[in-house]
Amino acid sequence: MAVSGLPPYDEHNIFARILRGEIPNKTVYEDEWALAFHDIAPQAPVHVLVIPKRPYCSFADFSAHASDAEIAGFTRAVGHVARTLGLESAGYRLLANMGANAGQEVPHFHMHLFAGRPLGPMLNRPG
Repeated sequence: MAVSGLPPYDEHNIFARILRGEIPNKTVYEDEWALAFHDIAPQAPVHVLVIPKRPYCSFADFSAHASDAEIAGFTRAVGHVARTLGLESAGYRLLANMGANAGQEVPHFHMHLFAGRPLGPMLNRPG
């Protein structure tokens, strides 16, 4: 399922191993499309990762190859997690890193959900 210019999906990445049950996680939510779990090195008081259950290495890969049902299911899972954790009123940030320049550490498409304190600007502004 590789998108042109991207390496093939690595079946041995940590998220693939979590999905296969080889590595435990602290599950927040799971359905047929997505798995959401607490990050093991949280960057905010609430730091949840939401991953699709199928092997996509990036958003480009996911948006090009996932079915409409997968895309809708994943998007709804992210929203469900935010609502279930009660994050709507105070606010939260969604972040997805793609590739080396963005700091993607695991080559499986995933969304970070950050909350629980003021998060500041999205990026450091040059100055």
